[in-house]
Amino acid sequence: MEGSRPRVPSSLIGQVVGQLPDGAALVLLGGTEVACLLQALATVPDPRDPRGVRHKLPGVLAMTAAGVLAGARSFYAIGQWLADASQCTLKRLGARAHPGSSRYVAPDEATLRRVAGEVDGEVFEQALGGWLSARVRRRRAARARRGRKPAKPTRNRKAKGQRRARCGGHRPPLAQVAVDGKVVRGARRADGKAPHLLAAVTDAGVVLAQRQVADKSNEIPALRPLLEPLELTAAVVTADGLHTQRSNATFLREVKDAHFVFQVLGNQPNLFAQLDALDWAAVPVAVRTEQQDRGRREVRTIRVLEPPRGVLFPNVEQVFLVERKITQRGQTSYESVLYLTSLSAAQASPADLLAYVRAHWTIENRVHWVRDVTLGEDASRVRTGNAPRVMAALRNLVVSLLRLDGASNIAGALRYNAGNNRRVLKHLEL
Repeated sequence: MEGSRPRVPSSLIGQVVGQLPDGAALVLLGGTEVACLLQALATVPDPRDPRGVRHKLPGVLAMTAAGVLAGARSFYAIGQWLADASQCTLKRLGARAHPGSSRYVAPDEATLRRVAGEVDGEVFEQALGGWLSARVRRRRAARARRGRKPAKPTRNRKAKGQRRARCGGHRPPLAQVAVDGKVVRGARRADGKAPHLLAAVTDAGVVLAQRQVADKSNEIPALRPLLEPLELTAAVVTADGLHTQRSNATFLREVKDAHFVFQVLGNQPNLFAQLDALDWAAVPVAVRTEQQDRGRREVRTIRVLEPPRGVLFPNVEQVFLVERKITQRGQTSYESVLYLTSLSAAQASPADLLAYVRAHWTIENRVHWVRDVTLGEDASRVRTGNAPRVMAALRNLVVSLLRLDGASNIAGALRYNAGNNRRVLKHLEL
């Protein structure tokens, strides 16, 4: 109507944006600098024929991940969990809305199984690894801003037993990434062999990347492709003696600007003989630690030396010997292992080096054992196509998310998630 007062828009967002000062950025409510899980999974190509596709691929993969996070071990169990999920949960996970009833509908077990068998496992692992790496970087940045705070008491917490117990172990200043392999014994490829996976894991138990070892090969050629996409500046990469290769040391120092701590075993006979010939008996013990748990007593000692002249390995700053004495059930065993590192004495003390070695072997307990026993990987009957690799990646995701939340009892955390859909969504940041 002419002369009438102009209508005020119902939303004032446009007016507020117009009043922002120069250089200011608009922050969307509920958004962060880290892409949500659905956005990360959108980078995975859909292998299905577009004709007849009802459920979008990111939603199918996110719902599969949510089911595993709730304790489901098989596609049948994941389908059961989705059938009981609330409408709000399905909406947040990216389920499709039925055109007739407008209710959100989850895919059935057959769809979950078929998609997992056909999806590109390598791209899927990269998407999950990139998303987890971004979360780890964000958490480290937040801790750096806050600084170290005194530990809070863990009594009277909800879901008791899920918070990680704080221990007095030594923590080195540099971040650690451990590389270790694992065979998925319950699965079989077309040639009848079990898939062999190589993973990069932080000292907190977060799996940053995973890669399947090629057929008729071993872990050695898979290390560089595994670590290439990761941000490893100033990080310490630890690996067993199989990866003690000159090319790996050069790659870490000159390409990734990272450090290494490698075992020296019989696969490098000349290097082993050179280090073994050093007068270790004359070197005093730098650090000694003792641990006793459930009748098992373990004493560790470390002796550190400068590398000998003409050492047969590049970028070596220190060599050291770790000795272990293990007493259990009245029997005592001894073990001595040689190591070399690119960390100088100013960058890593003997206590730091011993902590790196000890943390490397905790992967077996914090990740692999949990996948085998708690998440039932060895007993899994998933064998079709890429499904075993996809399920292994989802188990890594579950362990990583629970470790980031501070859980020590993974089985207890899964039981808690099974009866709390909001908890599952919170872990997935959905």
